[in-house]
Amino acid sequence: MNSNDINEELNLLSEKLEDTIKHQEREAIFATEANQRFERNWQCFTQYYPEIIGALSNLTLRDDFCIHVTLSGHGNIIPENAPAPLYSQNPLEQSQEQVKRQIAHPVLSLTDYTGYPDSSSDKRLHTEYMVKLGQFMRKLREFDEKKIEQLPGDFPSGIIFGVGLGYHIPELLKHTEFDYLFIIEPDLEQFYASLFCIDWFDVIEKIDVQGNCLFFNLGADKNTFIQDLESVVEDIGAFSAVRSFCYQHTPGRDINELIANWAADYFRFQMGHGFFNDAITGFAHSISHLESNQFFLTNKDKLPASLLDIPVFLVGNGPSLDEAIDYLKNNQNKGIVVAAGSALVSLERIGIQADFHVLVERPYANYKIVADSLPIEAYKRVNLLAVNMVHPKTTELYEWSGLALKGNEGGTDLINFLSLKNRSKTLPLIPYSNPLVSNTALSFFLNFGFKNVYLFGVDNGSLPSGKHHSDHSFYKKDKDDEEGIGCAPVTEKTLPGNLGDGFVYTNDLYKISHSQLEKLVELNPLADVFNIGNGAKIKGAISLAADELIDSENSLDKPPLVELIKKRYFENLSLDKLNDEDYEVQRFIDMCNHLLVISNEPYTTIKEAADLLKRQQRYVYSFKNSPLGHIYHMMKGSLLYFHCPLITLLYSYENEAFTLEQFDELFSLWQDYIVDMREYFLENYKVHCDFLNDEQLASI
Repeated sequence: MNSNDINEELNLLSEKLEDTIKHQEREAIFATEANQRFERNWQCFTQYYPEIIGALSNLTLRDDFCIHVTLSGHGNIIPENAPAPLYSQNPLEQSQEQVKRQIAHPVLSLTDYTGYPDSSSDKRLHTEYMVKLGQFMRKLREFDEKKIEQLPGDFPSGIIFGVGLGYHIPELLKHTEFDYLFIIEPDLEQFYASLFCIDWFDVIEKIDVQGNCLFFNLGADKNTFIQDLESVVEDIGAFSAVRSFCYQHTPGRDINELIANWAADYFRFQMGHGFFNDAITGFAHSISHLESNQFFLTNKDKLPASLLDIPVFLVGNGPSLDEAIDYLKNNQNKGIVVAAGSALVSLERIGIQADFHVLVERPYANYKIVADSLPIEAYKRVNLLAVNMVHPKTTELYEWSGLALKGNEGGTDLINFLSLKNRSKTLPLIPYSNPLVSNTALSFFLNFGFKNVYLFGVDNGSLPSGKHHSDHSFYKKDKDDEEGIGCAPVTEKTLPGNLGDGFVYTNDLYKISHSQLEKLVELNPLADVFNIGNGAKIKGAISLAADELIDSENSLDKPPLVELIKKRYFENLSLDKLNDEDYEVQRFIDMCNHLLVISNEPYTTIKEAADLLKRQQRYVYSFKNSPLGHIYHMMKGSLLYFHCPLITLLYSYENEAFTLEQFDELFSLWQDYIVDMREYFLENYKVHCDFLNDEQLASI
């Protein structure tokens, strides 16, 4: 080796040594800063998010967990089962570039509000204003105004999929202030690592000072993600997700599946708000049930454990009911037969006697169809289980009626407030009892504690053949039939079939019902729920074909058992001597007046208009879970139906002057609605529903 080669080798070794020393210096600096940062982050999360600290305290890191220091002096990590590090040698610069691209070409959620009818024979207050809202939104669309192309400096909501090591989050917040920011991360270990890499305490303090909201979904699971997000959005209001900037930071299958679930189920956050006429009807009906001394579910006692193994045959009116008729005929005296809604007519026609009939709907139209479907003596042979919003005339059909409180209702909050005030205790709510009567029926009997519940005809959709209900139902088999109630075919979407590779056609309402059934099954792991026949598969339930069922050998003496259920779980509340002061009627008037005061405050920018809306929202939501919760429920649905399009309008167009001009008009319509609700409530808060509309009958 000559001297030149030796010198070159020495130079290379010197460079490597220098690089090693510099890297050691970077690691030493990073270690000092990262540990100090971690301690401050830990203290901050302990104060603001103690449940996250609880999860991190129990986190077991993998053996090869390591934060690597890059050439730029930042942290980097190789995610579990990943072939390469998450970032390049300059994670901050890489994240800054990503943020710039996302801001320049944002992905924004958007709801179409033009689908409300142009006119309606339904003259209820809510429907009249939905017609006006639809007319306004269609007129707005005709302007063909230029939409925003870049993410503004203020925006209602942000949903960040993937924390990584968090470098993108402070950078994004330098550009845009979000009223509501949701951070979704399936890998708890990555979030833990981010505590060493970014100043979360600055992020949290900044959002807190702004008066905005930050939510974390860590360890997000594709199977529960939408349910978890629904819970948050229900708690704070659907306006928190109606107009969202959607940002994917990290790649990977888990993140992609979460985003796919969000896109597929976004509709859940934009429907089912409830509305004023529904709320006031439920309120009036609840008062009527109190004043007529109905029996209410209190769970004052339970059945003996030996009786809870008795089978419960819960019968819906889906097409698969016909597959199990022979079994039900042979075993009707060997279990408790529960007819959900219109299934009672089908059971009567095939000679099966129900022990309980379950109803959930409040409109007079639903009561009318029930009353006209069977002779009165048929109802006198069966006991009613219903929720506190059903039409008061419904209970007159039966010898005995038992009512349960349904969640998210003004009447429910009123009854619980009065019960606490006068009886020093509240009543139980039956969970996941929406939106259809099969949900209510299953919730009742799992609440009672029964361990073996068989679902017949609970299909959550129509068969591929087009068959939508049992052949024995009062629905038309074909649209050209002269007799029966019309039922629109369901062909919008599909759900996996219960048996094998089949499917059922479904729609958004059935999908929500299906999801609620799955939540009920999950909530009651000690109960066996058997899903019989060719309906939709229900996760957690045991799938069986009707011909796989084995006849029971033992008959029951059912009348004493039915009486025992009624006596053990239900009681009279003795709250029949109340007045307007007890019902806090004036407080709803006060709420309307205060909303109008806020409405009259000046605004000259989009941000000021949005802040005004936020003040209204937070004022109304301040009544939630309070002794005046029923006042919140009176206003919540109408607020959401107007505020969601108002927020969408504010953050859709580049031209601020045009935006504010259109906002003025729609906001004025919202003020008119508040005035009309205030006047209507005073005159109608104890008036029973008298509205007839065949479209409402499809859910029974």
